[in-house]
Amino acid sequence: MDEAKYRDAEAHLWGTLHVEPTERMVPLAVTGTRVRVQEVGGGPPVIFIHGGPNSGTTWAEMVTQMPDFRCLMVDRPGTGLSERADLSLENFVRFCERFVGDLLDGLGLEHAHVVASSLGGCIALRSASTAPERLDRMVQMACPAFVPGMATPMFMRLMGLGPVRALLNVIKPSDRSNRSIMRQIGHGASLDKGLISQDFMDWYLALGRYTDTMRNEGELIGKASGLRGFDTSMTMPDDVFRAVTTPTYFWWGADDAFGSEEVARHVVDLMPRAELQMVPESGHLPWLDNPTRAAEIARAFLRSAADQ
Repeated sequence: MDEAKYRDAEAHLWGTLHVEPTERMVPLAVTGTRVRVQEVGGGPPVIFIHGGPNSGTTWAEMVTQMPDFRCLMVDRPGTGLSERADLSLENFVRFCERFVGDLLDGLGLEHAHVVASSLGGCIALRSASTAPERLDRMVQMACPAFVPGMATPMFMRLMGLGPVRALLNVIKPSDRSNRSIMRQIGHGASLDKGLISQDFMDWYLALGRYTDTMRNEGELIGKASGLRGFDTSMTMPDDVFRAVTTPTYFWWGADDAFGSEEVARHVVDLMPRAELQMVPESGHLPWLDNPTRAAEIARAFLRSAADQ
């Protein structure tokens, strides 16, 4: 960990957006660790939960266009500048079910909206299935982890192999390798058009080089997967989706390598209050392809709660 170098890269990205977020370490009483939360904007609170390997700053270019919401971007345990948590396959489901409530308690909030992606999407869905009163509305950005029919890109299959993870811990990522991964998860069109900024890519490179994110996330992936993909026991059962009564909007990239439109429609059909929009030429992190449109979609859906 070289926190100073990471903070320099992060501050540069925020500086290009003319925003300086506040931050604090938030205790998670149930999980037994502390997580870093950055905050921008003002208004109804929105918790942003990222996928992996990633951290809360991944949302920067989107949240700066949501000034009418109090955007709270968490670095999940073990990512960014958050502390680690002791996660195993045995306690993973319980961790997911309690995470949103645990975080809200630490923030002193009774409830909030949630925007989530990938593994964060799985966490949000499991939290909503067990504590619906804590989530007001939810925006799911693309395929949540461990939905039925989820595919696993090759780079993540390789991360499930111990020798590969050990090598990655020695050979630090490069801009070229990160761009290769972005193409594998469906962002080739945006990279070719220059829609994903170099400032973002520089920050993401710093995340991999100067924090323990990749090592910690690799350990988690290694516990749950191998060359054939993730352990099928990790798949969320249909009853989880049926139990989610939180109004939910899926903004799902048509090029998402983790889940096709068929997967998306199956998930949404299971949920009593969900709707789906497929996004052309967009990948697994669809707000990166068009942060302005992503912010517009999220703001419209979350603001509609005031009309209910």
